[in-house]
Amino acid sequence: MFLRTCAVAAAVTLSLPAGSVVAQDAIDQTQALTQATYRRIVDVRFEGAPSEVIPNLLTRVDLFDPTIAEVRFDHSQSATPGEMDVGSRRICIFTDGRELVEPLLVYDPPRAYAYTVDADASTMALPVREIVLFYEFQEDGDGTLVTIHAFYDPSIPGTSPVIEPVLTGTLRRTFQTAAQVFGGTYIGDRKP
Repeated sequence: MFLRTCAVAAAVTLSLPAGSVVAQDAIDQTQALTQATYRRIVDVRFEGAPSEVIPNLLTRVDLFDPTIAEVRFDHSQSATPGEMDVGSRRICIFTDGRELVEPLLVYDPPRAYAYTVDADASTMALPVREIVLFYEFQEDGDGTLVTIHAFYDPSIPGTSPVIEPVLTGTLRRTFQTAAQVFGGTYIGDRKP
């Protein structure tokens, strides 16, 4: 599943209307990249423009997730070789040495980006068989409203009642901490 998703993603570009909230067709396009279920929406407001917020959330995960020791990028599979783009891979190295490899599926700054997890390249196992996080950014006065759309399915069928509260709690804590670290307000999370 991950290999199919990553291969398809490398050829996909997301086209969003300038200056608008990501429309339903953008969510539909993201769903075309994954067969995972659309499970959660998280809203956070940050001070600063999207051009300031995106690099913080994308490249400085180690500042708001205490289990991550280092973040590296591999742009060798990028649609724009050597630069951040669809196909670039974020590699989160955890304090215990495990790695989570996250290929970008969508990269459309200052409006959106999305990534998945490449389970075959990662040394950290997740309780999901597929996951995609789609971030949309909208200017909001002198700040930025960030909406994160989470798509995922448990690796073991029937475990959704256990996995969903755990992942929801993880998303909530992660973005509450990101809001504290980067100057923002955690608005809340909900089902789509």
